[in-house]
Amino acid sequence: MKWPDINSFEATVGRLATAEDTRANRASFILEADGKRIGQPIDMVLPCFAWYHCDEDKEKKRVVIFQAEEADGKRYFGGWLIDDEEQIVGLESDFKILENNE
Repeated sequence: MKWPDINSFEATVGRLATAEDTRANRASFILEADGKRIGQPIDMVLPCFAWYHCDEDKEKKRVVIFQAEEADGKRYFGGWLIDDEEQIVGLESDFKILENNE
């Protein structure tokens, strides 16, 4: 199975995502509480390839993670489902990051 070129994906790195990032497919979510931004960016290499484990149908899906933020003790990842061609948001436990993007 051939994965796409990782360099063809932009990412939100070192800062919280903006509405413009979500429109430009650099982010999938904006963390807010009571109308205020919350959270911190997670220090990790982005974009990166991963498997998304879908509980509903017990299959794993290929994803490019391009956003990683944490808030309230949880780590949230945003990305692009490669084969479904749509954005995804999940918790860190929903993903298995591939080492060296391989």
